Amino acid sequence: KYVYIRPNGTGLTSLTSQGIQVCGGKGVIEIQAPKPPKGGAVEFTAHIYNVSGMLVRTLPLQGTEGQVTVPAGIYIVRIGNAIEKVVVR
Repeated sequence: KYVYIRPNGTGLTSLTSQGIQVCGGKGVIEIQAPKPPKGGAVEFTAHIYNVSGMLVRTLPLQGTEGQVTVPAGIYIVRIGNAIEKVVVR
């Protein structure tokens, strides 16, 4: 028998649904945003939280890529109202 868990609406969307990729590597979190339209600019701030809800890092990003060094663990990356969970080894 399987149990299906349906999340309640929180008003938060995933970063992947907005075209932003978040990947955990060995000691780093990498963030890739889609290229902006010609003549446009990409500027956003990534807030990185640990599983206890403590803000670990704030990463202002200009352009389409960024990375931050963090200890191994599970993190939540928030950009605006969108979030993504990531595991860092």
